[in-house]
Amino acid sequence: MIKWLVLCVLPLAISLSFSWLIIHYFGKRLLDTPNKRSSHQTPTPRGGGIALAGGIVITLLVAWHLTYINAATFYWLAIPAGLISLLGIFDDLFNLNIGIRLTVQFLLASLGIYLLGSNHVHHPVVQASLIALMILFVVWMTNLYNFMDGINGLAALEAISTCTGMALIYLMQGVNLEGIYLLLIISAGTGGFLFWNFPRAKLFMGDSGSLFLGLSLGLLTIQSLSESIYFCTAWLIMLGIFIVDASYTLFYRIITKQAFHQAHRTHTYQKIALKFKSHTHTTITAVIINFLWLLPIAITTATTKLNPAIALVIAYTPLILVAKKYRAGSKEE
Repeated sequence: MIKWLVLCVLPLAISLSFSWLIIHYFGKRLLDTPNKRSSHQTPTPRGGGIALAGGIVITLLVAWHLTYINAATFYWLAIPAGLISLLGIFDDLFNLNIGIRLTVQFLLASLGIYLLGSNHVHHPVVQASLIALMILFVVWMTNLYNFMDGINGLAALEAISTCTGMALIYLMQGVNLEGIYLLLIISAGTGGFLFWNFPRAKLFMGDSGSLFLGLSLGLLTIQSLSESIYFCTAWLIMLGIFIVDASYTLFYRIITKQAFHQAHRTHTYQKIALKFKSHTHTTITAVIINFLWLLPIAITTATTKLNPAIALVIAYTPLILVAKKYRAGSKEE
């Protein structure tokens, strides 16, 4: 009983209460004022990621103390994710230079991969190439999560639906009990913030939350390689909406010579929200896709060892077609 209180109730309670404090006592210092590229219309505090990350990291510390997770797991997840949340706080407050942000992101992604220590390839060139790809993936996950945090509830519910879906897969396969604990903690901590962010937002996640979730999910995806390539593919499938939307949009903006590093409202989810004038319907649709489309494919991949390339093509093709239909990345009209 104590274990489940720690894993589920503690992060939820901390995140809920910290979010309330931020709204009522610190909101004016972290106010997000709408501009022409915003998807919201009223000034709203954006420090919810502090509460989310705080609830998760504190719970990980308690879980480590109670031996629910081991020290190595705490190090590779909590330390780099906690530090990148601090980067997000500074970015929220001071709008840091992109060079500083990327440098710190690469350093923390490298730290996480180093602490994971999951690469057992002995050929030095292959090993170096794999490590470089892992670091690039984690940095991309960190940034794409930041890009996709633009409407009420989307980033939080993506994390919750992905983590609960992967927890189900781990449970079905009887592997990685510690991983299930991590996923429950992240889901519960994110849920505490979600209470204030959806369907009407009294609080935004901000960079402190989106960077934290992006890096955490990226590291969890890499860690799943220790189970098998099929579990890693399942992660990539569950994260499909964010990976496809962010990647398609960025690629389109690059090839059309737009200022791809500047803020914009050309992601698929933003165009859908604008067309239907509803953050809520857009976010709920994404969750439905996660559970009714992506999760069954992820389960099939992990349980039947479906070819990873075929699985990704099946999962991503409809998402790419939707991005193309809504002209993701094209200049706002």
